[in-house]
Amino acid sequence: MSTVYDVAVVGSGGFLGSAILSGLASRGARVTGFTRQDPVLVDDALAPRAADVPVIVWAAGGITPTVAAEDPRAVEAELDAFRAFATAAAARPAPPRIVLLSSGGAVYGRPAVPPYAESDAPAPPNAYGAYKLAQERILVDAGPASTAVRIANAYGPGQRGAHGQGVLAIWMRAVRAGEAITLHGDGAVARDYVHADDVVDAVARIVARPDAPPVVNVGSGVPTSLSELLALLDQAVGDALRIERLQSRGVDPDSTWLDVALARDALGWEPRVPLAEGIADMWERQAR
Repeated sequence: MSTVYDVAVVGSGGFLGSAILSGLASRGARVTGFTRQDPVLVDDALAPRAADVPVIVWAAGGITPTVAAEDPRAVEAELDAFRAFATAAAARPAPPRIVLLSSGGAVYGRPAVPPYAESDAPAPPNAYGAYKLAQERILVDAGPASTAVRIANAYGPGQRGAHGQGVLAIWMRAVRAGEAITLHGDGAVARDYVHADDVVDAVARIVARPDAPPVVNVGSGVPTSLSELLALLDQAVGDALRIERLQSRGVDPDSTWLDVALARDALGWEPRVPLAEGIADMWERQAR
């Protein structure tokens, strides 16, 4: 099959979408991007530029944990849009393989315990996790070959921390504005933080492998508490941080981190950016 592009990235204007587009291009792939202003779906069919692309990475979406908890209509609208895309992709004579950016920090939950593996039954603890799991199931029901990439808490340069998502970006913005950092809860809750460069590398490996697993975790595999994260940010900033402690938001899950053995075994991938190094680099580059 002849095509102008090897990969299309939907949501190429976002934090991870833009990083993936740039990262794939730097690896020699012919890549095109789509945004809300330049949509991948036109009249219920794939846009001509995407019609014969063999792999489409879906990195789009404006739903965050806060939005999911407060605006169920927005969630339904996003799911309807994704369902229309998946249906249109499956209707192509040669359907593209879809790589969906899902959430490793929100689709797992009790009774399973971390580190969560792909074999653990999904049990979303909040509306955001339910939304991401619904995306995965829409894709499976539509039928095209696919991989759901269950990403831990991604961070890195270019992250804006919009709508309460992206704790490091939110904290860094507060520090630069001379404001106190807001800490919800006691700081003991742990998350799995993975640098955007490591996410890009994982996605590039999935794109290159038609036999990639249908579901794969991508994270550091290491739990880091919010208190530990604050200490690392303090090291990067070099000045004492002002902390405002508030009650838990109620939308955040318990401590979560991922088992990333499958990504290592199936893709030859492993996280390479140490958290302290990644935070320092993010702080420095976002100051430019």
